Amino acid sequence: MMLASLLIITLLISCFGYFFWYLGRQQTLDDQTHEAFFDLRQTEIADETQLGQLSDEESQQLTADLAFEKKVSQTKVSFSSAVQGRFAEWCVLLFFTLAVVGSVSLYQDLGYAKDVQFHQAMGAETLSPAQVSAFLQYRSRRYDRAEDWYYEAVDEVQAGQYSKAVLAFEKALERLPADSQDRLNLLVEYAQAIFYANQNQSSEALEKALQRIFAIAPNQPNALGLKGVIEFDQANYLGAVLAWQEAIRYNPNSAERMALLAAIRKARQLGKISYQTLAPIITDQIAVQLTWQATDRQWQPNDVLLVYAQVSGQKMPVAIQRVLPQDLASPILLTNLDALMPTVNLAEVEQVDLVVKLANLQDADLTKGQIIGIKRDVVTNRKEIFTIKLAL
Repeated sequence: MMLASLLIITLLISCFGYFFWYLGRQQTLDDQTHEAFFDLRQTEIADETQLGQLSDEESQQLTADLAFEKKVSQTKVSFSSAVQGRFAEWCVLLFFTLAVVGSVSLYQDLGYAKDVQFHQAMGAETLSPAQVSAFLQYRSRRYDRAEDWYYEAVDEVQAGQYSKAVLAFEKALERLPADSQDRLNLLVEYAQAIFYANQNQSSEALEKALQRIFAIAPNQPNALGLKGVIEFDQANYLGAVLAWQEAIRYNPNSAERMALLAAIRKARQLGKISYQTLAPIITDQIAVQLTWQATDRQWQPNDVLLVYAQVSGQKMPVAIQRVLPQDLASPILLTNLDALMPTVNLAEVEQVDLVVKLANLQDADLTKGQIIGIKRDVVTNRKEIFTIKLAL
């Protein structure tokens, strides 16, 4: 980009230089033309006098007039005027040169050149991860806005540079308005970065970050999961189980629920916490794995799958999960927490039909959608994963 800018500057200066040189050359040619005219006229007068067409008196008079005109032509522009004219030409040339160089320098200094270059490369899909990181770092330091620091922090997390991500998140939080709706999500990602930066261990910084989150949202599931980690590291296994059970209550993600359930089992074992001492929050569950042929369907942005357990003969599901296509690789966990009706859940039935519907993400009505998979007469709370093949 810099090389292209220098080339443009050189071309513009060359064009202006050639323009003024051309004007000066034209002036020189005009002077030479006048000189040739006077010489030719002098010769004509001499020839006419020799042929007798002019008398001696007329010849002398014409010669005197011609000499006067030549003198006037040569002295029309004084030396000082010529110098001043040439000086003005160079001043104009210098002005145009400085204007061009200054404009390009200002364009570079404001950062527009880098922005344009980055977006062109992004459109051409020629950017490397290192180039993306360098541009994000440039923008955060150039504009010093919350969103720029946030994008840099996310990029550092993806690169595994968690300590750098923590610093970038802190910069973003400092610049984010206090009443911003994005503050909670930013605090959660900040706390997770602190956790990863400390080798997945608790720390004082993590505890302070969680306090800020709970002041806004006491039931934030990711923060509750991290709180359980802190309690577990401090050998407060009962506190860990309580925190993780609350995280499960407010987190419908099946993969994360399964991870939390495994952590709870370990905490119960180490703390010797029986189910009589602390009842489990999930008492009944069904694990479902969906399979399909990759060539059957190209998933659309608004696709969502409704996976629910339904008692035969009843329309209302006793448990339901909304699953995005990108989450289908992991088993889906339907539990007694996923009931639509507060009085009916998996704990109160022994057999259900598992139904899978393909619906639109924007639909609020959970009865809509096309049935693409079903498995009948499934016994609840069995320690196995039921497989349903989707008919797309």
